Amino acid sequence: MKEIRTIYILGILCMLCGTAHAQSLKDLFLKMPQEVCPVLSEYNRLEIVDNQKNNKTMQTRNLFRTFSKMEELTDDYAHLVISKNSEKEMKILKKNDGTPIIMVISTIFCDDTPDSSVAFYSTDWEPLRTLDYYTLPAIDNFRRVTIDKTTNQLTVTTTNAPFIVRTDGKNTPIEPMTLTNTFRWSVADNRFILND
Repeated sequence: MKEIRTIYILGILCMLCGTAHAQSLKDLFLKMPQEVCPVLSEYNRLEIVDNQKNNKTMQTRNLFRTFSKMEELTDDYAHLVISKNSEKEMKILKKNDGTPIIMVISTIFCDDTPDSSVAFYSTDWEPLRTLDYYTLPAIDNFRRVTIDKTTNQLTVTTTNAPFIVRTDGKNTPIEPMTLTNTFRWSVADNRFILND
């Protein structure tokens, strides 16, 4: 009788452990609210996942009547090309205590120049405070201005990539582009005058 009770309890524990498994990004993508990606309806997301199951191209005609394509969809990473000018990357991250959270990087392209924003969500798609997980770079990482009063030179150094988040796991180094402009100036009547 004691052995049957032990087997019964172990069976219940195994069933509970099976239902409490970690959610894959595919599951989370299907439950994603439309506010996170307004151009994809629930049907569009289902179609993308269904196409992956059937070894088809993971694309769908979105609400703008253009095609959106999932370039990659794994258990913890997704790369979605929404249009030729926008994409989203999603990655499941683990906090120090092991709690999973979702990082979403939304990128738009203007003349081939990417502009990205980062957002964090719980696995129930509740928005999390971004600054709790992401430290903004200091302004000195973007632009540095130096003035040399002995030579009357103003130097402005601008870097286009002070902080880059790589989510694809490749960790390929990206070289930031730095542009330095030096101007000669003089002071007359308490005004700065640029010299040619």
